[in-house]
Amino acid sequence: MASKQSYQAIIIGGGLAGLSAALHLAERGITPLILEADPLRAGGRLSGGETVTLPRIGTPSADLNPTWSFPAEHGIHAVWGEYHNFRALLARHQIDPGYVPSRREWWVHRPLAGRVRWAEGGSALRKSWIPAPFHYLALFVRPRFLQMLTLRDLASMFRVLGSLWFALAFDPAAGDDALRKLTLADFFKGWSPTLQALFAGLARNFASARPELVPQSGFVAFLRFYTLLRRDSWAFSYFSRDAGAAVVDTLLGAIRAAGGEVRLGVRVEQIERLADGWRLTWPGGEAQAVQVILALDAKAARELLTNAADTAPDAAQLNWPLTIPTAILRFWFDQTPNRRAEAGIFTGDFTLDNFFWLDQFQTTFAEWATATGGSVVECHIYGPAETLNQPDAVLLARGALDLQQLWPELRGTLIRQTLQRNPPTHTLFGAAGPTLAVETPWPSLSACGDWVRFPHSSLYMERAVVTGIAAANQVLAAYDLESWPIRQPKAPELPARAIQAILHRVRRWTGHSSPV
Repeated sequence: MASKQSYQAIIIGGGLAGLSAALHLAERGITPLILEADPLRAGGRLSGGETVTLPRIGTPSADLNPTWSFPAEHGIHAVWGEYHNFRALLARHQIDPGYVPSRREWWVHRPLAGRVRWAEGGSALRKSWIPAPFHYLALFVRPRFLQMLTLRDLASMFRVLGSLWFALAFDPAAGDDALRKLTLADFFKGWSPTLQALFAGLARNFASARPELVPQSGFVAFLRFYTLLRRDSWAFSYFSRDAGAAVVDTLLGAIRAAGGEVRLGVRVEQIERLADGWRLTWPGGEAQAVQVILALDAKAARELLTNAADTAPDAAQLNWPLTIPTAILRFWFDQTPNRRAEAGIFTGDFTLDNFFWLDQFQTTFAEWATATGGSVVECHIYGPAETLNQPDAVLLARGALDLQQLWPELRGTLIRQTLQRNPPTHTLFGAAGPTLAVETPWPSLSACGDWVRFPHSSLYMERAVVTGIAAANQVLAAYDLESWPIRQPKAPELPARAIQAILHRVRRWTGHSSPV
């Protein structure tokens, strides 16, 4: 017989948004229950995977600890300059994930059947002495960047800068819908192929998807949040250990210490509206709650809401964004490349979309590299579908070939490789039409997640925390408890602020909603 319990608040989903909501509730005296479908771990895309081991051979600690252990991740995460609410949440609970500031990122480009070239990328922007939004001009005093461009690229530069500045007139993350029916093709109109490749690569890495799937509104939100308005927005830090240990485990400990409960392996299949809340059911159990917070990816949220009689009519009217699968590849080499940045993006004729040299910022990998003289790199593949559908061995071979094109000294030095396929839980931001918001159409039911609509200029981990706080505030208001403040991004630099103000006035005067 199914067990039935009653709670003040139940959170469906134990990713970063759900954990943030739970902790903010628990700190105000609301005892939350988190129901997480994964039977092994909470954390969503911050959680890990299977641990990879390598033998310790010829090291002083080999007898006491015969293997090196490398926890897998859904993909490397970074804490960017505008992640104020995320940092504040960790700091309030004295959680130190071991921030390691990024130093250098490369843009690696190869035209079809052309030679591989690379140049300093985002690290050049944040170090620019020119204020935003003109800081992109700093790239053009770097010889390596200029060598990657053609006369056609230089001729289209004013169109490129014009598109970037027009993005100052719109803020999709804060609820501006003007761009939601446009595509990246509209944004790139008139650009040269090389510069299109650079920004398409940025779009692919920001969205974990191919550019043809990325809404223009999502890309503009990315530009504004990460680079367009402030130089220091591009400054970011890695975690010195895997995200599960650095963030998820400590957040779970804080939630439990505050009285919260977490149940793994519980996939809610049905929700039913009651006179005083909701009934949730799953195989072998059910529970009731006065307040419910939905903290799922878009695909799972859509399935749950469209299959429930009480929510299906309104859910059918919503526009549900795409969810995307990804592949994470790791390569261990018994040699260190001659010259490298710790991270970068690939564009042009490559299978890989980016790279992260883990031994440069994560402690376990750094210790292994010091002991063996080797190096470890993580790379991501975001599609297209015909690429991701290839066998693991093919993707690993193509990935290794991409790396050897950039670092030929690594040929013949590969000692271990792994591939992890992530399910389609990454949700694209910027879908057109009405989408699910923190305040849903249904009483006593709130939503949170990095894809959920809320008037705040943030993305990804920061947006997950922001919407988690906002959803918790909805519950707290129902109980007449004090809400939590939500920190806003820093003001744009003075030139960006001035141009933004002018463009906003032009939009009001002309009634135009599109920059193209």
